[in-house]
Amino acid sequence: MESYKSNAELKRLARMQLGGKWGLLIGANILTSLITSFALYAVAAVIPATSSAMYLLNYVVTFIVQLLSFVLQTGLCLLYLHASCGMECRLSDIFYAFRNSPDKSLKVGLVSVSISTLCMIPADIMSQDMFSVLDGLELSTTENLLEFYSMLSSFYVATLICMLVYFVLTIPFFAAQYMILDFPEASAKAILLKSISVMRGNKMRFFILTVSFIPLILLSLVTCGIAILWIIPYMSMTYANFYLDLISVQKVSMSKSTTP
Repeated sequence: MESYKSNAELKRLARMQLGGKWGLLIGANILTSLITSFALYAVAAVIPATSSAMYLLNYVVTFIVQLLSFVLQTGLCLLYLHASCGMECRLSDIFYAFRNSPDKSLKVGLVSVSISTLCMIPADIMSQDMFSVLDGLELSTTENLLEFYSMLSSFYVATLICMLVYFVLTIPFFAAQYMILDFPEASAKAILLKSISVMRGNKMRFFILTVSFIPLILLSLVTCGIAILWIIPYMSMTYANFYLDLISVQKVSMSKSTTP
């Protein structure tokens, strides 16, 4: 039976593939982040959450922006797939999904963004409560400062827990974003089901692979976060290799099972 590459092999392969492509990939990551950040900032500026109705409207429009960001991220996945396969890479690849069946990316993204929105509700509620309390809190006294830091710590812990829950719940759909590109004839529903199928038995592998990048991310704090510009392409290239290895082994297994 065909075996999967180890995490160390996937990372080593990613480092080799990144040679000569760092500038393009870092630029592509920055551009997608700037587009998404600007869109979210514009929503916050135009639709401030000053009332319940405005808060709800802000939430809905933010949800739509996150969906569009998913389509943009699909194009970024294409860029990394091209890079990992030694194909020509262009910055314009990040807009690929907007030009080719964007409705499919939106439908697949609806699952991920919906899970994200639901998982982050507790953290969002805590942030609203925290800011409402802070509005009338004088930070000139030690007691108030301690209260402020206590609320801030609770908020960060809640956010981390929400993000962890989101990550675990969306692991089965990891391959879907790549499959949109790899199986253009498949429907959004078929892609989601296929992703769940190929990730069966591989979810823990993917979880461990992601966790293995945490030391690097923590070390990037020493550089005030600047090193993250190099860490993200490294992670993304490794993820692309994880997907390609996943599909390669699955195809070999399927071909062997159908051979008389």
